[in-house]
Amino acid sequence: MAELASVPDLTPDVTPDLTPDHPRSIEGNPSNLSSADGAKADDLTDTPPSTRITQQDAREAEALHDAAGDRSLAAAQRLMSELAGSLEGVDDLAPYLDRLVAAVNANIDGCDAVGVTVVMEDRPRTAAYSTAGTLEIDAVQYAVGDGPCLDAFRNGRENLVDFAGGEERWPAFMAGCEAGEVQSLLALPLESGGRRFGALNLYGYARHAFDHTDLVLVRMAAARAADALAAAVQVAGAREVAAQMEQAMASRAVIEQAKGVLMGRHSISEIVAFELLRRQSQEQNLKLRVLAAQIVGEARSSRSEAL
Repeated sequence: MAELASVPDLTPDVTPDLTPDHPRSIEGNPSNLSSADGAKADDLTDTPPSTRITQQDAREAEALHDAAGDRSLAAAQRLMSELAGSLEGVDDLAPYLDRLVAAVNANIDGCDAVGVTVVMEDRPRTAAYSTAGTLEIDAVQYAVGDGPCLDAFRNGRENLVDFAGGEERWPAFMAGCEAGEVQSLLALPLESGGRRFGALNLYGYARHAFDHTDLVLVRMAAARAADALAAAVQVAGAREVAAQMEQAMASRAVIEQAKGVLMGRHSISEIVAFELLRRQSQEQNLKLRVLAAQIVGEARSSRSEAL
């Protein structure tokens, strides 16, 4: 398999600017994405005593701001470290997207699930995801041909959805969608070299789960995913990449079974089970689907012996 030479080295050369003073326009307007300029010190002189901002208040606010900045920088460094490297062939694309999904899920505050929608040959597919619980949301979009993730792909928009807030866009999607635990959805386009390949989708179980700092980090991850897809298409062609995505989707069945085995065996969540699979796959240098098939096979053998 030819090396995907056009995939850039994903190790950041410089520390990213995490100051979200001027974020790109995002569709949706929850309260925590709006901001207002703070009042100047001179404007506080006539403030009633009960509401006056003291020096102690200012110091505490500054400490909170600095702490938030430190957490954001640490998250960015972890995220970029986990997404570093290059792909050696198109067969590495699906494992890379799985790694990206896990990294985003682990490093974005408020994010409870992640998925990657890839559109090849006019067909959308969920190429990677952290939990099967969000697949129904994706399936409704693909069935009705509209929704926040597909809109992000088609129009290059960043869409933020508040499921409990009377969302009026994409009526067919909203009418058919049972969001379950999901309260917030953030969809960003995957764009590289002037071409869009799909969307990176984040799901939160709380309302207003994502803020401007999250957007900065998610944009970094979306850029990496888009670059990887662009390089794969350039080397292998869209048809081959689509076929590889189909193979990855077929492998998901046994992976889901293996996750179920680990969840029952160790009393862990679905996300932790997948992370356990992923790490063991790396340590043993086995493809994820091969390791999953081994776990499922061992579980079946154990049940047969117990009968």
